[in-house]
This record gives sequence, C-alpha cells and structure tokens, in this order.
Amino acid sequence: MRKLEKNTRRYFVNLFADYILSKFDKKDNTVIQVTDCETFVVVNGQTTSKEVLDLNEIKTDFSNWFDDVLTEVNRKNLNVIDIIKYDQDIKNFDNKWISTHKDVYTIEDEPISELTCSSEFPYGHSLGCGRSIVYYSQYMFNHMYSLLNVDQVYLYYTNEENEDGDRKIKVSCNSYIDNDKIESLVLDVFDMDLESFNEKFSDYEFFHDVFDQTKNKPYLIQDRLKDVVLL
Repeated sequence: MRKLEKNTRRYFVNLFADYILSKFDKKDNTVIQVTDCETFVVVNGQTTSKEVLDLNEIKTDFSNWFDDVLTEVNRKNLNVIDIIKYDQDIKNFDNKWISTHKDVYTIEDEPISELTCSSEFPYGHSLGCGRSIVYYSQYMFNHMYSLLNVDQVYLYYTNEENEDGDRKIKVSCNSYIDNDKIESLVLDVFDMDLESFNEKFSDYEFFHDVFDQTKNKPYLIQDRLKDVVLL
C-alpha cells in the first residue's frame, strides 16, 4: 500500500474513502472512490448493499473526526457529489496479482502536477473487492521474508484449483530460492481460506490503514511461523 503523508490531498481522499466504506456492512462487496476536484468532492462507487447512506451525515461526522486534516487541505466546507450505486451485482475479486512488500507502506513517486486527486486501491475497497487478498498476501509474506531474503514478492492469488486440488497460485521474486519451491511452501503452510481469515477484521476499522500507518495490524500476525521451513 502507498505510504500517505498526513494532511495531504492524497491522504484526505483515501481516508475519506475508507471512512465511507466503514459505514457499510463488511459482508457487502463495496468499492468507493473519492475524487478531490478542489471546489467539490465526487464520491463514486457501487455496492451490493440495498441500504442507502446519508452522505451528508457521514460528511459531517468525518469533518468532526478529522477537522485537522480538512483544515490542512483547505476542505473545511466539503461540497460532496454522491454518485454511489446501490444493490449492484458485484462478484468477489478472486484472481489478482499483488505486489507485497516487507514494509506494508511503500513510498511511491507523486505526480508532478494533477488537477484532481483520487483514492486508490485498496483504500475504499471492501474485503471481497480485493482488500482481503491484499491482507492475506501481506500475511503470508510477513512469515517468509526472512527466509526468502527479499523485500518484495509478487503473488498471484486465485481460488482456482489444479488437477491435484492445489490452488493455482504464482510467486515471482528475486530470491535465491526457486519460485516453484516458494509456491510449494505457500501451499503447504497456508490454507488460503479467506472466509476464516476475514473474521480477524470484525472489529477493525479499515480507515486505520490510512489513519494509523504502523505495523500493528491484524493481518501481520505470525501464527504459522514454526511451519515455514524449507528442506
């Protein structure tokens, strides 16, 4: 995930996207994108939920919680355009390449100039819309980076199975260990059960991925560390 400098436009749009997301049931598939157009803010999105949110009320609550952020980015008077679509048919994001780093938050180059600033994946995305895959990839790599001796791994998560009943995952990195052996290790140690894994986030507010960018995260536990062994 991108490291976000506090009290910047990019911090604001991602924080606001995740804050809006927190008002939906975690079981709903939801994607929220916030775009700061300076004079107004567009909240675009879609969700499986049928319950329509009062975005003006959410805006007011957000302003009360994060007054210092809005002051810094000169957005004290939020003019919000709501174009969220409800009761949509959104399938789980089951197949995706994830770039996973030893450090959860990575520094990325900022645009030299931009007229608008939009929130970005995985911020504003629910568990079923890719966030769970990001968390699980980070969870797995957090067990293995010392063994692999690399700071970054590309993981392809899929729920598809081969003829042997194993997940068709892919691993790509510059480790001294062959990628095929790493894939075998992953399949031996981790069950890829996202439904059980998602239970870890029942009390976790997603906007803390922006607000609290520390390593104290529920997806960074190392409960399978003793099993991560290569012979």
